[in-house]
This record gives sequence, C-alpha cells and structure tokens, in this order.
Amino acid sequence: MNGGQSPYASVLFYYDLYPQEIEDLGKVKKITTHQGVYALKETTMTAHQADEFIHALRKLTRLGYKQAVPILPTKYGEYTIATGTHTYYLMPWMEPIEYTARESQEEKLASQLGVIHRLTVKTEPFLKEQIDESFQQLLIRWERRRLELTRFADQAERKTYMSPFELTFLTHAFMLDQMALTAKDHLQKWYDLCLERGKYRTVLCHGRIQRSHALFSPANEPLLLNFERASIDTPARDIASFCRYSFPNAYWSEEEVLRWFMRYERHLPLLEEEKYLTFAYLNFPEPIAYAMEAYVNNQSQMSELEHVQRLEKRLTSMRKVQRLTQKLIVTSEQKQS
Repeated sequence: MNGGQSPYASVLFYYDLYPQEIEDLGKVKKITTHQGVYALKETTMTAHQADEFIHALRKLTRLGYKQAVPILPTKYGEYTIATGTHTYYLMPWMEPIEYTARESQEEKLASQLGVIHRLTVKTEPFLKEQIDESFQQLLIRWERRRLELTRFADQAERKTYMSPFELTFLTHAFMLDQMALTAKDHLQKWYDLCLERGKYRTVLCHGRIQRSHALFSPANEPLLLNFERASIDTPARDIASFCRYSFPNAYWSEEEVLRWFMRYERHLPLLEEEKYLTFAYLNFPEPIAYAMEAYVNNQSQMSELEHVQRLEKRLTSMRKVQRLTQKLIVTSEQKQS
C-alpha cells in the first residue's frame, strides 16, 4: 500500500512519521519509514478500555516488569489515538524469531503470567454483598447457557434425520451437562472458602495471554503483546483464559498442562479457593456453547464439516479438562496433607 494514499497517514502524523510503505497484516499495520519500522495496532477499544490498557502497562513498568513490548507516545505525549471508529497505538516493529527452547511456549507464557500476578497481587476483604452480586450473575448466566445447550440437544433428538453436527453434539450432551453442574459445584466451593476466610486475592490480569500475543527473543523469552483486555480480577480468570486459548495449539496432555501450573506457581502459589474457581471456569462448557451458537447462526459461512471439526476439537479439550481437574484436585489435596 502506498504510504501517501493511506488512511493511516493522519494517525501517523501524530508521531511525526511519514510512511514509505504500509503493509496491512490484519489488525496490525507494518509501517516502514525513514526513521525505522513500526507496528500500528488498530483496535475497537473504547476510551475507558484504552485508559485501562495504558494504566496497566504503566503499572507494570513502575514495578520493574520488562517483558512487555513498549507502546510509543505521540509527539503530544499520548499513547493512544482515537478516531471515529477505531483506537490506534504504535509499537516498534519486531521480527518474529523461531522458537527453539526445549520447554513449550506455553510453559514460558505461564511463567510470565505468574510474574505479573506476583507483582500485582493484593488481598481484598470479602465484601459479601458485593461478591454475592457477581456470584449470582455468573450462576444465572451459566444456568441460561446450560438451558440453551439442553434445548439444542432436545431439538436435535426430536428430528428424524440429524445433521452430523447435531449427532456429534447429542453424543456428548450428558457429559456437557455434568460438566456444567461440576463447574457450579466448584464455584460454590470457592465462594464458601472465601466467605470462611473473609478475604480473596486480586491481580492484574492480562486477559488474553496466548502464543499469538507474544514474541520470543533470541534467548527464547517471551515479550508480551495485547494488554487491551487488562483488568484487575481474580488470578483464576486469567489462568482459565490462558488454558482455553492454549489448548488448541496441540493435542496437549494433562502432564503438559500440569507443567503450566507448576511454572505459574513458582511465582505465585494458588490458594485452595483459587484452584476451585479455576476448575469452575475450565469445566463450564462455554466453548461448546459458542460453537453451538456459531452453528445455529452460521454467520461465518463455515461448512458443516468445519463446524463438526471445531466441535470435536473442543469436545476433546473438555474431556481432557475433566481428567486434568481430577489430577489438580488430587495434587492440591496432597500439598495440604
């Protein structure tokens, strides 16, 4: 794309950058200038989200964390640029380097997640009225999701001829319902333990840590990108999100995922109640609900085979989550004894 004709030229003006070439790589634009090469990220962050994003990065910088790709300021000292439809920010361009370490990339990412959580952990008083509201909202949302899954299974079962997707779903419907109930049980255990102890922990959550949001240095150490969903929350939410985004990268084994938890806990050992909350998030079949919605609406125009393949991959992950949870519970109980 010719830089002079680019719609991004007006954004780059705020950085005193005049592009020679702009390569559109999706949400990231590779900007080549006389001053160097840069990455311009195009997002749909609101003004509030952009403030939280920059606040999170500044906080990590103050705490001495150096494994995040820096955000460059405009000539006016701002870190994001808002237009009518998008919010932009600028980073130095970094060429991807082949990862050659023996450990999986996920082990390295889990370790960084632990570092961020250790640096930002705070113990908060358990305000029953405030927590009750969030607890009930999550239970209501999960019950609604569970009913949607049950309704889809019932409708499929009444058909004379089921589609391959419906048949695959129906085969696993009972397992999914049991996992939804297990998730609610784990959530209740988290709530009861926090209520008993009168406190809980919060950390700065990255929000979406995964391979595609990291670059690796020549020393095979990750530099993290995309703190756009950063927020203060329980570590369990960030860990569960990391696991879910990381499962599809390979036909992972429970032993591999246990290593992720081990690497994380070198920096911040999880409390018993945090483990139960992590189990709750992982066991609830939210990924299956999303796959079912996508199939019903078919907004992405995927074929039946593509829908079935995606569903089967997510079902495989959910089955392994069941076994993983049991191993983590046993490990947790052994540590306590």
